Amino acid sequence: MEKKHSIRKRLLIIFICIVFVCGVFAGVGTLARRAHAVTVKVIPVSDLNQASFFGDGSDSMLYGEISTSVTQKVSLIDDAIISQVYVKKGDHVNVGDPLLTYDMTLKQLELELARLQKQDLENKLIKAQERLESLKNGGPILDPSDDYIPIDDEDDDSAYGGGWLKAFAQLPLDIAAAVSGQNASVVPEESEIPKEPEGTEDVVEPVLPVLYEVLDYDSQPYQGDGSKEFPYCFLCTSSEEGVVVKGSFFNKMAGYNQEGTKEEQSSSWYRLEFHENDHIGDAANPSQSLLGCYIRQGKEVMDPEEEKIFTLEGAGPSDDGETVLTPTPQAPGKGPNTKNEYEDDDDWEDDWEDWEDEEESSMTREEAIRYQENNIQAYKLDIQKKALSISKMEKLLEQETISSTIQGVVTVVGDPETGDSPGEGFIEIESDDGFYVKGSLGEMALEQVKVGDFISGFTYESGQKFSAEIREIAIFPAEGDQGYMGMGNPNESYYPFTAHVTEDLDMENGESAELSINMSQARDKNAIYLDNAMVRTEGGRYYVYKDEGGKLKKQFVTAQKSSDGYSTIVTKGLSNEDKIAFPYGSGVEEGAETKEGTTEDLYGY
Repeated sequence: MEKKHSIRKRLLIIFICIVFVCGVFAGVGTLARRAHAVTVKVIPVSDLNQASFFGDGSDSMLYGEISTSVTQKVSLIDDAIISQVYVKKGDHVNVGDPLLTYDMTLKQLELELARLQKQDLENKLIKAQERLESLKNGGPILDPSDDYIPIDDEDDDSAYGGGWLKAFAQLPLDIAAAVSGQNASVVPEESEIPKEPEGTEDVVEPVLPVLYEVLDYDSQPYQGDGSKEFPYCFLCTSSEEGVVVKGSFFNKMAGYNQEGTKEEQSSSWYRLEFHENDHIGDAANPSQSLLGCYIRQGKEVMDPEEEKIFTLEGAGPSDDGETVLTPTPQAPGKGPNTKNEYEDDDDWEDDWEDWEDEEESSMTREEAIRYQENNIQAYKLDIQKKALSISKMEKLLEQETISSTIQGVVTVVGDPETGDSPGEGFIEIESDDGFYVKGSLGEMALEQVKVGDFISGFTYESGQKFSAEIREIAIFPAEGDQGYMGMGNPNESYYPFTAHVTEDLDMENGESAELSINMSQARDKNAIYLDNAMVRTEGGRYYVYKDEGGKLKKQFVTAQKSSDGYSTIVTKGLSNEDKIAFPYGSGVEEGAETKEGTTEDLYGY
């Protein structure tokens, strides 16, 4: 009995020792983790805000040169067509007199194409966001059939693999070539404009034919009114994969809403067309390039996401009668997941299951989620790029009529037919109305300074104070370093400007001047000026590490570089009451613990 008590006692002692040792190691581990944990110091934004160094934002200092004579040189816009020239050599012109007008038809088409591209990107972004949400909620994992295609740095349409060229290739051949840069001197002839069939009423106006690979509820015909005599016409891809037609399209043609649950109007006739080289050769006579078509009256109502495939192989060769479709099965791994229809095959369900198994993705759910998250960020960045491109095009279209910015004599006029000119500009005007001052504006100041603004100045040699009206700001940056006396930002482009001195003063040609431009109305009074090192970028977006409840948070903000290039101006997403961390410090990451520091602590990182 005593022996048993002795054994129990020993076991108890051993157990207590083990627990004690484990407790010691756990305590040591906790202390070690605490010793090595990094607490990130955050500094009040009010202490980092450099707005006071910029004064009240009312003045910006520049340098320029006085000139007794300036020349306005009108350079032609690339690929633009001259509509009319209003002056000839020797004419005397005043400020505001028209010099020439462009025909901006092609440029307008380019703008519309860019807007279509942006809309397409926005649609793809929505689909990527929906796919991501589906993946997170346990939806199917599928290899992407519409992989993200980036826009390159030149914002080139070729980044789409020529897909967008197909979208406007349905224009008359001359116009399409001109838009793509192959022929900039062609204007569409009246005979090339699509005409309405005689005897039809309420006909849908012809629109730019879009080459469809997928037809859905939002797809638009390029002509037709939905009647049997003039059905809605859709240009479809003649590739082997065919055009995918969604149930929502059939619902619309049957007169139902997108879900197919409510009848809204009578059914419509429609025609799915396949043309040679996916191109309508003659918009006035589409049948010349027609390879085949399906003509039907909308009767089917189905699940809006159900899909059927129409191919050229099964299309009728003419417009006679109604062609019955037997869809062509797709090869595994290509195109969307589409259930095939078999009219006489009772085993189609087994075939579908086998084919569906082959379509399973090799991606894990986590990989698919990361893939879609990357796609979403990439689409957002490309939408920003495209919006910037559209903004530039819109500004270019504002140059439809070029007017004189100075009073003087026309010395050069080029040939409007060829665009050739004996001078540096297509049109050149020599001033004869007093003194001018010439200088350069940094690109960051272009949104704040406009033609018609006034500048004040002071000449070094003659000591004259003056006021001048900005008459012209170049739309293209100057070549070389335009930062006068080394005061400019070497990473910024500079745009030459010319201003007319309003007073009759005794100044010297070529003397230097110090200029001041009032920009108080342009400055955001709530803007926060931070050192560039405090703000980082990701995918073209600015962000800071901000304190939130004792933890670091990655906070995206609306910002831009200052005109001097050495500060970042934050206009949204941050306030003077917030605290932020130096974003390159040790342990700086989302979720890190924070404690308040001072500006002096920055030097300890």
